Amino acid sequence: MSPSPRAGEPVLLVRRLDHVPGERERSCHLVPLPDGTRSALVTLCGERIDVGTAELLPEPEGVPCLACLLSAPPARP
Repeated sequence: MSPSPRAGEPVLLVRRLDHVPGERERSCHLVPLPDGTRSALVTLCGERIDVGTAELLPEPEGVPCLACLLSAPPARP
């Protein structure tokens, strides 16, 4: 499982690119902001998504990953 970001640290909204998508594969995941040295993203729920198969989303879209949402840090007041 990936380390969770702390409150206030940026996260990205991503989903896996698929030619024939199913609901599970099209889930919107949360990913801690990567440092640019890895070829795969690790979502808050622990799923690995290769950078070349990830779609960066400007806003939530599709089915949210509940495990990612439950792993997200609380918002700062």
